[in-house]
Amino acid sequence: MARDKQAVEPRASVPAARAAHLAARIGRLLYMNGADTRHVAHNVTEIARHLGHPAHALVTPEGILVTVGTEEQFSTKLGHEVATTGVNMGKLLEIQQIADDILLRRDGSFEIERRIDDAERNSHGYPEYVVILGVAVTTGSLAMLFGSSWTVALASFVTGLVSTLLRRRLPELLPNPFAVTFAVAIISGLVAVFALRLRPEESPILALTAAGMILVPGVPLINGIREIATGHAGNGIARLTTGITLVLTIGFALYVVGVVTGAKLPVDVGPGMLPVPEDLLFSALAAIGFALLFNVPVRGIAFCVIAGMASHGLRTGLEELGINLPIASLIGAIVAALIARLAASIHRVPAVVFAFPGVVAMIPGSFGFRAGIGGLEIMSLGAKAPLDLVANTFSLAIITTITTIATAIGLALPLSGFPNEPSPANSRKDQDHE
Repeated sequence: MARDKQAVEPRASVPAARAAHLAARIGRLLYMNGADTRHVAHNVTEIARHLGHPAHALVTPEGILVTVGTEEQFSTKLGHEVATTGVNMGKLLEIQQIADDILLRRDGSFEIERRIDDAERNSHGYPEYVVILGVAVTTGSLAMLFGSSWTVALASFVTGLVSTLLRRRLPELLPNPFAVTFAVAIISGLVAVFALRLRPEESPILALTAAGMILVPGVPLINGIREIATGHAGNGIARLTTGITLVLTIGFALYVVGVVTGAKLPVDVGPGMLPVPEDLLFSALAAIGFALLFNVPVRGIAFCVIAGMASHGLRTGLEELGINLPIASLIGAIVAALIARLAASIHRVPAVVFAFPGVVAMIPGSFGFRAGIGGLEIMSLGAKAPLDLVANTFSLAIITTITTIATAIGLALPLSGFPNEPSPANSRKDQDHE
């Protein structure tokens, strides 16, 4: 297929400054949409090299610095500021495909620029009603995984509808992500409490737990641990700080809901466990909702479901055998990562596309924001705080920390020591011969 003359310019003719510019743009979009630092740095340096220049990349939470050339002659490019990071696996895959095509020498620099512009402008997400309904099903499924009744699960479903709609609308009014999270948690918490006023015998705590769980930034927490484990402590600490602050924000919002409505939010009442067959069913439903929320491509959702069922179901089974939560979470995450690695080799999609939706339900968000609520109660009571409240809060904080670390390590172990993705040259060999 013929291309425009400018689009097929030889790689050797791409100026160093332009190579740095293109590499920095692609790296920025990868980072903003869920890729970790190691993956971003690898792609940036490979892109610059295939554009004809050796390169070094410095990836920071504020931006990406790319230096191309030799000591005698080099060019440095500071990419645009990194906006709020999120998780958009569809866009991550689209950007990764652009990077792969550069490595396969398919496009000239002008064509690359055009494709990056298109990817940055287009959302390519699922219809809004599909995402809202999917996350609502996830919220109800999480309530069931916590051992709630069908009444509480139904209230959680309604809460999930409201919460997801607000998460998609409020950023237009409140650009600060912490303000959005706080407002969504307040409003969805009120919906959960008032929905259950129709059944006063039902406690709202599990509905509030489910409502909080779908807001917990599981991916930043997991990625933060992975960043530290792979030698990128600065970025890891930044991600963890963001994730922990958002968890505390959710906890404070639900504490406010409890104060305003008079609903009791006991720190010592945690989620229960379902029998393994039921756990598998609701784990699958929860994974579907997270996959839709993260914009996982259609061809990848089945593997997300398998990873979610295997990881959460295995964790529940191990807990029934007496294995503690962090160890069970570690083993469950390892299995999810192995499934993700297999799926990545089949579909030529980054492994995180399958891993994250499969393990987010295992993030101990309920423990985290219950610890936050306990901390707020201790703050208000001061020296009068009972010892059991202090002990429970401290225990919840430790469980949250250790379990999150165990889950992240479980993901990191199977995904480390391998290339981030299958070689595009090998995976697309058949396409090249068509």
